[in-house]
Amino acid sequence: MAEYAHTPVSLMTRLTERDLAIVCDVHEHQTLTTPQITRVHFPQTGDRRARRRLLALYRYGVLDRFRRYTSAGKLPDHWILGRNGAQLLAYHRQVQVSDLDFRSDQAQRLGYSVQLRHVLGLAESFVLFVEAGRGPGELVRWYGERECARRWGVYIRPDGYLCWNQEGSDLRAFFEYDTGTESLEKVRRKMAGYANLARYREVTSVVLFAVHSDKREEHLAARLRSDVPGRVGVYITTHARLAGPGPARAVWRAADASDRFTLVDIARRHPLPEHEPEE
Repeated sequence: MAEYAHTPVSLMTRLTERDLAIVCDVHEHQTLTTPQITRVHFPQTGDRRARRRLLALYRYGVLDRFRRYTSAGKLPDHWILGRNGAQLLAYHRQVQVSDLDFRSDQAQRLGYSVQLRHVLGLAESFVLFVEAGRGPGELVRWYGERECARRWGVYIRPDGYLCWNQEGSDLRAFFEYDTGTESLEKVRRKMAGYANLARYREVTSVVLFAVHSDKREEHLAARLRSDVPGRVGVYITTHARLAGPGPARAVWRAADASDRFTLVDIARRHPLPEHEPEE
């Protein structure tokens, strides 16, 4: 059991900047697994140190955890926000805990949810972009579903948003993680929202889709080829390519072409206006 005798005040001398970063990422993505947190926040020190620190955060009441059983055996720990973690995050952001959509039954709600596959797939995409950003390119910023909804929910509800810098070029793109549960027609209808946002921002809406199979990629490209509105750029890859060569490589196919592009290629195809403010 977590040691809820700890309070945010008593934890002031125990928590590090990395701990707070973990709390922010877990909240933004609803849940992250032990391997995912290790890859993002402990890339040099490895699994053992990550597990020790996560266990400490669990005992402090900062994080909570759950596991699911599958036919392949038990999945790794899935970390979620704990009661003290929600209070700490609220203080950090100068908001109320109620503003964070924190729920004490998060473990049950997520553990039994049919959406867990999508949540974990999106979290894995975030991790892959972080890892790719340790190469020649840099992941300057990533927003998850919650922050995207807060910023652009009037127009669109993307799964993520990223700012990528490489070789002097900047890419700002929305991210859609597709598991095949939505019809292609429903996906197509999302493009109107991206077009409306592009008109409002006066910047092309670049949308990166990660889909579950080559067949889905082909069908989505065919559906969007003639229906993508002006000032919207659509690029598609598969989950396998995202995990294999990686998101920074030439894995992104334009809806209207069969060529594959890198993130820096896409940035150069959609240059930002001068003095474009950061989002």
